[in-house]
Amino acid sequence: MNEWLPVIFMVLMGGAVLAYVILDGYDLGVGMLMPAASHEEQSIMVSSIGPFWDANETWLVLGIGILLAAFPQAHGVVLGALYLPVVAMLVGLMFRGVAFEMRIKASGWHQELWNWLFWAGSFVASFFQGVMLGRYITGFEAGLGYWLFAFVVGGALCGGYVLMGATWLILKTEGGVRAKAIGWARWGLLWVALGVALVSLATPMVSETVRDKWFDFPRTLWLMILPAATIACGGWIWRSTGRLRCWPGWTGRGIVSEPHRFPGRRRQGPGRSP
Repeated sequence: MNEWLPVIFMVLMGGAVLAYVILDGYDLGVGMLMPAASHEEQSIMVSSIGPFWDANETWLVLGIGILLAAFPQAHGVVLGALYLPVVAMLVGLMFRGVAFEMRIKASGWHQELWNWLFWAGSFVASFFQGVMLGRYITGFEAGLGYWLFAFVVGGALCGGYVLMGATWLILKTEGGVRAKAIGWARWGLLWVALGVALVSLATPMVSETVRDKWFDFPRTLWLMILPAATIACGGWIWRSTGRLRCWPGWTGRGIVSEPHRFPGRRRQGPGRSP
């Protein structure tokens, strides 16, 4: 049984990190989209993540706690090598948490300031999470090229979170915010595609371990399932958001302007009841 404990804890830690990326990723994405919205739209966007954002960060604490309890030596090595990115991420998360609470009580230019700090905290936390991933992939090697690779990964992760935040707003909002979110999702998808392409090209160059595993034919053919699935998912998202843009009711105005497209609805006018 003891020989299975590292595997069990590794699976638990991986599950916690995956849950964090999915559940906290979309509200980080919503935070990074704040400058692209009007003041009223910003309030709607923040309200859509209000009940969830704080609890979602618990998964990050769980993942780091498992790393410390189950793999203390790895915990020391990893966090020692990633000290500065970790500190930057925590500062971003602190700014984000304080700004979220203070913007509710503020008014006027004070609320605008807290909105910008909420965006800045979301961006800093997201970017340095990607930087940590990039540094981990390269085995914490020193050198300008390795750090540039980590920054590219950070930018790609920001694009992924923006895509997740936009799709969350498509599901949870309506009207003008939803209309903008569809455009944001398509923009985020293009950014993710560029980031994935750059990271996929650079990873074999900076990591000998990855290069050996990716080009170990014919066993590497099984890995082709992953890029194929990624391309298929990207195409599906692009096509789905394109359909939403073409749907006459996608902003909520089509039901009034073109009621014949919606069975059971009649154009209302003077003297007519709904």
